[in-house]
Amino acid sequence: LRTPHNVMSMPLLIHAFSAGLVAPPAGTLIVGGGPAGLATAIALAKRGYKKVEVLDRLPPPPAVDDTAWSDTARFYLIGIGGRGQNALRKVGAWDAIEPFTQPVAGRKDWAPGSGVDGGVLTVRADRPPSNVIQRDRLPSCLPPP
Repeated sequence: LRTPHNVMSMPLLIHAFSAGLVAPPAGTLIVGGGPAGLATAIALAKRGYKKVEVLDRLPPPPAVDDTAWSDTARFYLIGIGGRGQNALRKVGAWDAIEPFTQPVAGRKDWAPGSGVDGGVLTVRADRPPSNVIQRDRLPSCLPPP
C-alpha cells in the first residue's frame, strides 16, 4: 500500500487495518489453498474483508463425505502440528477439520534403497501429536463463511 509520501511497512499496515484507520481492500486474493492460505482467508473474512478468494493449483475437492476419500491413490497427507491446530482453532475451523484427521505420534524417514524395515523412526514426546489429513480434503471440511 503506497501513501503519497512513503510506503507503509507490513506491521504498520496490519495495525492500521486492525485499528480501523484504513479500510480493507475491495478484494483479496490468496494464492495457495493449504492450511496457511485457508486460515488466512478465514481470518480475513472474520475481520470483515469482502471478496476473499483462494486460488490453488488443484481442482476443487469432492464433498467431505464423498466416497473418493476412500481411494488411497488420492492420499497426499499433510501434517497439522500443534501450531497449525492452534491457528485453525483461533479462526474457528479446527472443530470442522479434526474429525477427518488421524493423530500420529511420530514419523519414519527412509533413505533410498533402505527397504521396508529400514529408515529412522522419530517420536517427539515433547510435542503434541500431529494430525494428518489428505491435503485436498482439508478445504472440503470447512464450513462456508
